[in-house]
Amino acid sequence: MSSVKKNILAILKVLISVGLAAFLLFLVFRNIEWVDFWQKATEVDYSWVIASVVLSIIPYVARAYRWNILLKPLGHDLKTSRTTLAVLIGYLANLALPRLGELTRCGVLNRNDKVPVPDALGTVIVERLVDVLTLLVLMGLSMFIEYERLMKFLTEALAGLALPNWVIIALPIIAILGLAMLILFLRNQRKKEGKLSSIIKGFTNGLLSLKDISNPMGFVISTLAIWVAYFLMSYIIVFSLPETSHLDLSAGLMLLITGGIALALPVQSGFGTYHGMIAGMLLLYSVEVDTGIFLATLLHTSQIIAIAFFGTTALIISALIRRKKTEKVHEFL
Repeated sequence: MSSVKKNILAILKVLISVGLAAFLLFLVFRNIEWVDFWQKATEVDYSWVIASVVLSIIPYVARAYRWNILLKPLGHDLKTSRTTLAVLIGYLANLALPRLGELTRCGVLNRNDKVPVPDALGTVIVERLVDVLTLLVLMGLSMFIEYERLMKFLTEALAGLALPNWVIIALPIIAILGLAMLILFLRNQRKKEGKLSSIIKGFTNGLLSLKDISNPMGFVISTLAIWVAYFLMSYIIVFSLPETSHLDLSAGLMLLITGGIALALPVQSGFGTYHGMIAGMLLLYSVEVDTGIFLATLLHTSQIIAIAFFGTTALIISALIRRKKTEKVHEFL
C-alpha cells in the first residue's frame, strides 16, 4: 500500500472514531439542562475525585509489574519503573486513537529497552485476554448478585421501548462503516503477510510466556490489584454527590463492569459510550438520568485528567532517558 493510501486510511480511521464519539456525545447530552448541570458541579465534594485520581496510579504500576512477569520468560528482565513509563505513554496514546496505546507502549519499550515489538505485542495481547476473562467473571458475579434488579429493569425497559426513526437509520449506517473498516484492515494485513506472521509469532510467544512464568503468585496478585483499584477508583466518586452517596458495593461493581465495557468499545476514549452506559446502568438504582450523566462525566473526566497528567510526565521522563543514552554514546565516540 502506498504512503498516500496509508495516510488516507489513517485519517479516515481518526475521522470515523472522532465523528462517532461526537455523535454519541450529542445523543447523551442533547436533553441536558446545562444550568442544572453546572449547579451540580458546585455541589461536588472534590476530595473524593482527587482520591480517585491518586488511586489511578496503582493499576498502571500493577499492570507494568504484571507485564514484566510475562516478558521475563522471553529473556527480557526489566525494572517495573521502565515498563510503567511505557504503560503510561500507551494510555496517553489511547486518548488520540482507540487501541493505539498497545502499539505505542510496545514501541516505547523497544526504543528504551530494546525489547522486540512482536515479543512485547504478544504479551500485551495475552494480558488483554486475561483482563477480558476477569471482566467476564465479574459480569457473571454481578448478574448473580443483581439478578432480580436486572430482570425487573429489563422487563420494564423493553416493554416501553420505542426508538426514534433517526436512531433506526443511524444504527445500520454505523454497522456498515464498521464492516468497511474491518474489510480494509483485513485487506491491508493480507498485503503485509510478513508483518502479520511476526505478530502471530509474538502472540504465540506471549502465550508461552504465560505458561512459563516464574512468579504466578505475583501475576495473580497484580491482576487483583489492577481490578480492586479500578473498583475503588469508580466507587469512591459516588460519595462526591449527595444523590449517589447511598449507592452500595454492588452498585460499585456494576459501575466497574459497565465502565469497563464502555471503554473497551472502539470509540474515542469512551466518549459518549461511557456517559450513556453509566447513566443507563444507574437507572437500576433509581438515579435520575441527568444525575447519572453528571456522575459519568465526573468519572470519565477524572480518568482522562489522570491519564493526561501521568502519561505526559512519563513521556517527558522517557525523552530524558533517551537523551541521556544519546549523550553517553556521543561521549564514548
